[in-house]
Amino acid sequence: MRPTKRNVAYDHKTQTLTHHKRRTHLVNQAPIDIFVRASLPDDASTISHHHRQSEDESTQYRGTMPPLAQGSRSLTFVAGVGSTVFGSLTLTEITPRRWNISHVFVEQEAREIGIGDSLVLHALGVLRHEDAEWCSGQAQPGDRALKNLFERHGLVGQTILVGRSLNDPSTEADASQ
Repeated sequence: MRPTKRNVAYDHKTQTLTHHKRRTHLVNQAPIDIFVRASLPDDASTISHHHRQSEDESTQYRGTMPPLAQGSRSLTFVAGVGSTVFGSLTLTEITPRRWNISHVFVEQEAREIGIGDSLVLHALGVLRHEDAEWCSGQAQPGDRALKNLFERHGLVGQTILVGRSLNDPSTEADASQ
């Protein structure tokens, strides 16, 4: 069963998410209340862990994420339940008033309950306050969850970037597929 807001509860005592098939007998558990805030220095190891998990997970998708030009500013937010951080998002300024979501990750056990949506909504609100005019993001081919997250918030595909290695003969076999 995929977790949803209806079948997940947060245990404040153990600081864990519990997935339930039916929403009955949720002893010592409250409805999910997701927080989003600017990251703090204490969040650095969690955010670093999210970056590593994101990189590991990206190996299951085709393609690579080309680096984007980096501006001088970045803003990082974390989201979670209770006092536990389950997701993070980083905005990077590309040029004045143009920003990119350069990182977004939600831990596996906390997906599909609204943490990614909460992070993106918060980030877009901050950008509006910053008087930004553009926000972009990148998703690898096959990463439908990230693509769908972006599209739910109005970030839609602009261009399809294609390419192949000229040094890897194994890509020849994939050329006609």
